[in-house]
Amino acid sequence: MPTQERKIYTLTGLTTSLEKLFLQKFATQSYWITAEVVKVNEKGGHRYFELADSNEQGTLTSKIQASMWKSSFDNVNNTINGELPKVLSHGNKVLLEVKIEYHQIYGLKLNIIDVDPSITYGEIERKKKETIDKLKKEGLFFYQAKLYLSPIIKRIALIGSPNTSGHRDFLDELFSNEIFRNFKVKEFPCSVQGEKAKAEILSQISEAKQYNVDVIVILRGGGSKMDLNVFNDYEICKEICLSPIPVMTGIGHESDEVVADLVCRMPHITPTAIAKHFYTSIGVFSGHLQSSFDSIIRQAMELLFGEKEEFNHLYKYFNYYSTALINESKKKLTQEVHNLQLVTTDIIQNEKSALSLNLNKMYNYSINKIELAKTTFLDAQLEKISLLSSRDVEQANITLQNLQEKLDLLNPTSLLKRGYTITTLDNIDLNQTQGELKGKEIKILTDKNIITGTINKVEKNG
Repeated sequence: MPTQERKIYTLTGLTTSLEKLFLQKFATQSYWITAEVVKVNEKGGHRYFELADSNEQGTLTSKIQASMWKSSFDNVNNTINGELPKVLSHGNKVLLEVKIEYHQIYGLKLNIIDVDPSITYGEIERKKKETIDKLKKEGLFFYQAKLYLSPIIKRIALIGSPNTSGHRDFLDELFSNEIFRNFKVKEFPCSVQGEKAKAEILSQISEAKQYNVDVIVILRGGGSKMDLNVFNDYEICKEICLSPIPVMTGIGHESDEVVADLVCRMPHITPTAIAKHFYTSIGVFSGHLQSSFDSIIRQAMELLFGEKEEFNHLYKYFNYYSTALINESKKKLTQEVHNLQLVTTDIIQNEKSALSLNLNKMYNYSINKIELAKTTFLDAQLEKISLLSSRDVEQANITLQNLQEKLDLLNPTSLLKRGYTITTLDNIDLNQTQGELKGKEIKILTDKNIITGTINKVEKNG
């Protein structure tokens, strides 16, 4: 079977044909698409993106590279008040007008020529509603509303970016008022926009909860819907809900309310408004306290004056009647003392007589007991003691005699008299000496003599 001849193309030829095909089919036509921004880079004013799409289960269904030239980017950015970089940021869902292009080297990609931010803003509202619904479902949405907020707040944990005007305005307002300035502020610096904002805000809220403060303040000096979107984040809002310390927000918006405002203990439109709340609350409390103090003093003086009049009246009444009562009581007391003396004298006399009789009875009883003991028990005990003492003395004499005999047996003099001798070498017992013995002086102790000599011969006792 004959083999069909293959037609071979170069890669350049193939890609050139593809490029021409795309120019013919797609060069004059654009398309509106929705996609998610996966990556974004900027170089020389041009933007380069990686766009993706996924199904309802979150599974990736498509991915493509895209670019937006500086001229197109600037035109669109001007029409939406400079918010295009935030719209085309990582993670956002976007609505784009694109053209399909094919390049022999760079391959297939999309050229973005226009952006409609409405879908991005709508996505923000959708995620905002999701956050609210999720927090309510978990029972966390109203946690902060149950916390007690003291009218006197002095120790403040401040979360925000120190380099922003809102942060500076808060501190200026807090420490430059004429009502109260003795505040203690612990700052927890963090980004409030950009990719790092969420992680840093979460970390600083968690850190601030570890300190002994009266309130946690989160500041953001205003911004667009995109700027404030981080404060709709579920994790940040949940961290606010679960804080045991009241949280107050000063996000700096006038119309768009973020979820952080809804779940915190008390929101304010601007950072300055929070500072004013602190010192005016203390001022109002101080005013109420002074007013209450004045009222208490006034009522106390009125009560004191009335009680003083009543006291004077009662004093005169009691003085008169107490004098008469004391005199009457004195007479009764004198009579009672006299009666008590008579009764006491009789009782003492009776008790003396009874005591004397009892003493005589006890004396006679004791004499009888002693006499009985002498005639019976005491004689028996004396006889028993005498018998035991004689036996112990006899036993002790026998023991002493035995010890004396043993002592006589062990006496060296007795041993010498029986023919034993004691031999020494250099005044040391011969059995204890060591080394060469021949030629040394030896002493022999007998019962009657001390014999001294020289050793001439030594033999081993076999």
